[in-house]
Amino acid sequence: MAGEESAAVNVDAQIADPIAFLRRHAEWLFAPDLGVCIVGSQALALGCRANGAPGPTPQDLDLSWLPDVTDGAALLRAHDVLVGTTDGNLGRGTLAMKVGGRRIEITTLRGGEPGQPTAARIAADLAERDMTIGALAWELATGRLHDPNRGLEHWRERRVVPVGDVAERVREHPIRWLRYYRKAHELGFALDSAVRHAGLPPTVLLELPAEAVALELRAVLAKCASPGRCLLELHEDGLLATLAPELARQFDGRPAGPQRWHPEVSQALHLVLALEWAAARTAYLDPRDRLAVLVAVLCHDLGKGYTSNARLPAHHGHEQDGLPHVDRLLDRWPGLADPRTRLLARDVCALHGELRRFDELRPGTLAELFDRHFRAQDYPVALFAIAMAADSAGRLGLAHVGAEVESRTAADLNWLREVCTGVDAGALRQRFGDDLAGFRSALHQERARAIADGRRTRQHS
Repeated sequence: MAGEESAAVNVDAQIADPIAFLRRHAEWLFAPDLGVCIVGSQALALGCRANGAPGPTPQDLDLSWLPDVTDGAALLRAHDVLVGTTDGNLGRGTLAMKVGGRRIEITTLRGGEPGQPTAARIAADLAERDMTIGALAWELATGRLHDPNRGLEHWRERRVVPVGDVAERVREHPIRWLRYYRKAHELGFALDSAVRHAGLPPTVLLELPAEAVALELRAVLAKCASPGRCLLELHEDGLLATLAPELARQFDGRPAGPQRWHPEVSQALHLVLALEWAAARTAYLDPRDRLAVLVAVLCHDLGKGYTSNARLPAHHGHEQDGLPHVDRLLDRWPGLADPRTRLLARDVCALHGELRRFDELRPGTLAELFDRHFRAQDYPVALFAIAMAADSAGRLGLAHVGAEVESRTAADLNWLREVCTGVDAGALRQRFGDDLAGFRSALHQERARAIADGRRTRQHS
């Protein structure tokens, strides 16, 4: 929860009782002169439990302590628990140890001066964290909860509040500006008004490494129940246009299309509903597959943002028109999409309108679509079908059609792939020898013929 300031342990499962875990495997950490603290979400969870309040269910265990890197490394080495870490971590005062079979990182308390009382050092460290609900520390030696920024109170009030002056926090680490919004939507909390009035130019976000922004955008998609509502709030507060002008146009008030096809009327609402449906539908998918679907849904209507006013409310041709904007968005934030995700996003953008009319498309058109898009043996048909269905389900009152569209799309594409791969391309290749153009033309014709024959059989069945 403390973001870049946390020291995390990679665990396979939640540590239900971190104090008991540490006492069992590393009791020496409870020595008063070390000032070891559990911080971040685990500290908040401990504070909630002590006060009889519902709390978070953290997966991480974050520790801080008094020793600097040199003294800390010597101590960990003496207990035979020191393990390697990155130069970046060392530069931030973070060491790694292995206790109880788990890799735990522990960071020197920031702020304050050596020799100050432990409580003062802890308060100085917490003053530099990003949000109050992550600025708590449970001191192992005393069992005391340090909460100088009222994080427990804000958790109960369901509020995301910056620590101290928000502009100062953002200038220290500009990614915090996005993280405040994301965390509020991830938790379903209210965002403190100070965040919306930070008094900083949105261009401060462009000072960040592109990969850092991409990571935060991925978190918006992966962790928020309604990624679209988070993006909409970023748009309302003037940040989205700087981050992604292609996405900002999705929220500028333009219609989604004629109301007979889009009863939700607004393109903003269409994208919000489509992403909500996709987020719920993909909750149990592998994280990579889930992100691929959500990125595809995010990008599927980018072309609508560039429809001229004279053509509204219709968006004829927006599918193909959207492709350069998909590429521009994904190029701007490398790390948002891997090659497979980019391919899926482009295909969903280009084809989500055309494949609605699958049964009306001519056999030759279907053969061409197979060759250009769906030929690869490992093509993610199931993911494409979910993204296609999200476009249908993202219409006011029509969420219930999503499952039907998903099933039908997957069945159509699997049938098309089966029919087209059933054509003996090897025999045709031998017949045409070096005449590559002739081979390709014949293969296309054979596939179209197989589709026409298979369609008649399919319709009868």
